[in-house]
Amino acid sequence: MRTPGAQAVPDAVSHVGYQWRVLGVVMIGTVMSALDSSIVNVTLPNMMASFGASVDDIEWVVTGYMLGFSTFMPLTAWLRDKLGYRTLYLASLTVFTVGSVLCGLAPNLPTLVVARVIQAIGGGAITPTGMAMIAEVFPPKERGRALGLWGVGVIVGPALGPTIGGYLTAAFGWRSIFNINLPIGLLGLFAAARILRHDKPGAGVARKFDLPGFLLLSTFLVSALLALSNGNHLGWGSRYVVTCALIASVSLVLFIGVEQMVEEGILDLELFKNSQFSVAIAVTAARSVALYGGTFLLPLFLRNYMDRSEIATGLLLLPGALVIGMVMPFSARLAERFGPRATTIAGLALTAWFMWSYRTVDITTSTWDVLYPTLIRGLGLGLLVTPVMTAAMNAVPTTKAGMASSMLSLVQQVAGSIGIAMLASVLGRRMTFHLAVVGQGLDGAGASFQATVRTVSASALELGMAPADAALTARSLVARHIAESAGVLAFNDAFLVGAAVVVCGVLPALFLSSTPPVRRGPPPQPHESLE
Repeated sequence: MRTPGAQAVPDAVSHVGYQWRVLGVVMIGTVMSALDSSIVNVTLPNMMASFGASVDDIEWVVTGYMLGFSTFMPLTAWLRDKLGYRTLYLASLTVFTVGSVLCGLAPNLPTLVVARVIQAIGGGAITPTGMAMIAEVFPPKERGRALGLWGVGVIVGPALGPTIGGYLTAAFGWRSIFNINLPIGLLGLFAAARILRHDKPGAGVARKFDLPGFLLLSTFLVSALLALSNGNHLGWGSRYVVTCALIASVSLVLFIGVEQMVEEGILDLELFKNSQFSVAIAVTAARSVALYGGTFLLPLFLRNYMDRSEIATGLLLLPGALVIGMVMPFSARLAERFGPRATTIAGLALTAWFMWSYRTVDITTSTWDVLYPTLIRGLGLGLLVTPVMTAAMNAVPTTKAGMASSMLSLVQQVAGSIGIAMLASVLGRRMTFHLAVVGQGLDGAGASFQATVRTVSASALELGMAPADAALTARSLVARHIAESAGVLAFNDAFLVGAAVVVCGVLPALFLSSTPPVRRGPPPQPHESLE
């Protein structure tokens, strides 16, 4: 982003200090927006009770945020060219904070959904803008370490969401999970206004807004995410899901065609011609399945089959999240020294091992046997995230940092949604399969079923229960046991599928660079960019 005639800043110490202050400012907004992507999940039953809403209605609190978050992300690169990073970051943080306040004040469910969309519009810009700001102020040699620290908020935030959300809801009610963002948001705005320096929008060239591309991309994202979020519930062959899938397919094809004809697209598809960037995108997609899929499967199993409370489940997942935070800065140093390939492959292997470890989990599994794979997952994701993110940002020119960060964030969000939908579908289908196999005697005619009922009924009779009640109780207990066994086996299968997807990420990871990043000249100077 150097302009002709720009002079270097003599005060190198001030320059380095400013870099880390920018990182601190960005971390505030990043943690807050990342936390809100998962903090709501544990409070949904409380919201249902408060508004008298059904399960289908309350799902829009999550779906609305997901749609607003993903749709607004591609706009950040164009807005940066129009506004500059400082103005865009302040505006995003303001919108997110205002949306949070509106969520906390929502008198009814429709108002809450609209407020969540407003919140998501701000949150959707915070993450890619923050990543691009860090990539701009740090030179390639130091970028991995900085992104490693920043990435702690991106990855650990969603992991901490259920724990913090469960505690706040139990202590202060569900509105507190939104109200807590007000003081944090005001702190972030004050720090950003004081620390971030004014930067010049764009590169001195007016960039036209790609309206057709934006509309087609938004149509694709909205229809695809609606299909994914409703497929398992409504059925993948339902008219609604098939229609959404057709709209998504057509709009994606049209979007790619339009982007080939416009000079300045909403997404710069030319970046995919860079092999390192393309490989990093592919690995990010595989990693997102483990990140979001694991966060989806394990809490669900703990709550439904091991009878753990929201807070207990969150606390059980907390050590793994802390491991991610501790390892990410360390993995950045490894990548700076040895290149991103080795650490990325090691991270993928450990993450796949995490999911493989749960292939035999059941309701009798000890707390330690549930906990230690999450520590492996923390180590794997800690080794994996930063090198891939750094490889992607180092593969593109600094002037393309905003575009690259938007595309990375978008792929992570969409791939995560695909991962959750895929594993939920596997869970449902395999549960049906195992019910048919394990529960083939549910009609009451099977000899094995009848023998088990007689055994349980005899135990009930010994406790003084009437014969009719003992038989009914025995049948209910056996049926419940069969359904429980089928559910456990279905979770085992879903974890195996998740492990297989992560292993697939090793193939593109083999093409990552094995050489450490090098300085590509002096970093951009204060009066040229954010510095």
